[in-house]
Amino acid sequence: MWISSLLFATAEPHIYEAVTAVFSCAGTDFTAKGKTVLSDGWKEIERRYRATLKDKPEAEDGENADATLPELSEGQGFPNPAAKVTEHTTTPPKPHSEASLLSAMERAGNGDTDPDAERRGLGTPATRAAVIEKLVKGGFAERKGKQLIPTQNGAALISVLPDMLTSPQLTAEWENNLTQIAKGAADPGEFLSGIEAMTRELVQTHAAALDGKKDLFREEKPSVGKCPRCGSPVHEGKKNYYCSNKECAFVMWKNDRFFEERKTAFSAKIAAALLKSGKANVKKLYSPKTGKTYDGTIVLADTGGKYVNYRIEVQKN
Repeated sequence: MWISSLLFATAEPHIYEAVTAVFSCAGTDFTAKGKTVLSDGWKEIERRYRATLKDKPEAEDGENADATLPELSEGQGFPNPAAKVTEHTTTPPKPHSEASLLSAMERAGNGDTDPDAERRGLGTPATRAAVIEKLVKGGFAERKGKQLIPTQNGAALISVLPDMLTSPQLTAEWENNLTQIAKGAADPGEFLSGIEAMTRELVQTHAAALDGKKDLFREEKPSVGKCPRCGSPVHEGKKNYYCSNKECAFVMWKNDRFFEERKTAFSAKIAAALLKSGKANVKKLYSPKTGKTYDGTIVLADTGGKYVNYRIEVQKN
């Protein structure tokens, strides 16, 4: 195997042209991505080597995932092409784990970065983990097991940021400029002036646009449980536990007379238990009739009306 690897390494380079073709048909654009091979190079040796193997492994690089397209020219037409409509189901990409996101940050923009650049990718090995941690602490991402999930504010931030700030190409462009400056081939003052001009333009252009989108960013309140009427999250307010669905009237008041008569604080723990199973075991409930305390089970007796009702199931020893 090492002999074949040596042959691949010393053979002529495999040269191809990446192609993105856009076809217009009946007012709709269709896109095809592929490549046009200009020189087989070491790939021809690899193909011959694989042909001699009993178990033919798949190619390790991702280039072969692209289809090979024929030579195309702008404005070229295809009269009466064969076409058919098929139905497929797509699945969303899997959420990043911290390890996969660090790897993606390391590779981001590498194709556009000068090979001589001091730094490649987003951030440095010393700062990438800190960037992720800052996103989590800022409420733009959250950890669920091993996965990193964007929050509502995280999705809102991406939707309002200009494209140039969400693309690794800007980082690659800056690194390329810094490389040229280090070589003495570019003026550092001109580079800084360009950044200042871009910053002023972004502030002037997008500040006004963001005013109308401030409602996209709001504090995400933790859910106490699910609403028994509509299934939406129930949040804790200063005076109540309320359904997040504005069209739903479900609300449990903390100062409900049922709890005040029994001298029991309507805690979030009790609310969570009621929402989860409809019951909450509570100790030292006060009895107005006997003046004593007892252990009992509070049952959520919601009839769908304006107010939520409760009743007691006495625990028997």
